Amino acid sequence: MKRNSVVITAVLYGVAAGALAHAQAPVATGGPVPTKIAVINLQEALARTKEGQEVAKRVNDKFGPRKAEFDKRQQDIEQLQDKLTKGRATMSEDAQKALAADIQKKGTDLKRFGEDAQSELDADEAKATNDLRAKMGPILANFATQNGFAVVIDVGQESPVLWYASATNVTDVMVALYDQAHPVAGAAPSQAPTAAPAPPTKKQ
Repeated sequence: MKRNSVVITAVLYGVAAGALAHAQAPVATGGPVPTKIAVINLQEALARTKEGQEVAKRVNDKFGPRKAEFDKRQQDIEQLQDKLTKGRATMSEDAQKALAADIQKKGTDLKRFGEDAQSELDADEAKATNDLRAKMGPILANFATQNGFAVVIDVGQESPVLWYASATNVTDVMVALYDQAHPVAGAAPSQAPTAAPAPPTKKQ
């Protein structure tokens, strides 16, 4: 298991780019054909929703203790390795073999522990991502239809988009609309920001 793999601040990193590229509703026959284009950082939007933050917290609460246990067991192995290295001049051959065997067993057990935890973490993250994405889909489709967008492009980490105008970015709007559609108990209500013209932005 990677040392920091279970300590996450958001559960949605690694969302595939373009997941909602075809989410817009069909245009009514005979009506005006929409031509506007909007962009969204989907993984950022999902992670910033109040529900996404709640999911991230639950995952952290679940896997945080396992990460702590992994680190402790790894530290114990490192201490044994240090003991073996420093004791080669004074320890008997049998004692060295016994200690080396103990280190190997603990290492094997730790590897299995880490793999099991990572597998469960990946499954939990995938389920959370799919659930959030399924809820965002209809909201985004409705927003695009009502505002005359022909295409909504995901400009997340895996996106091939190299440049876009900031005024076309609807990420903030979608975060607010998602929070309004799926409120989290105890969280303050969100207000959808009013889109305002902004200078062109080069994707980082």
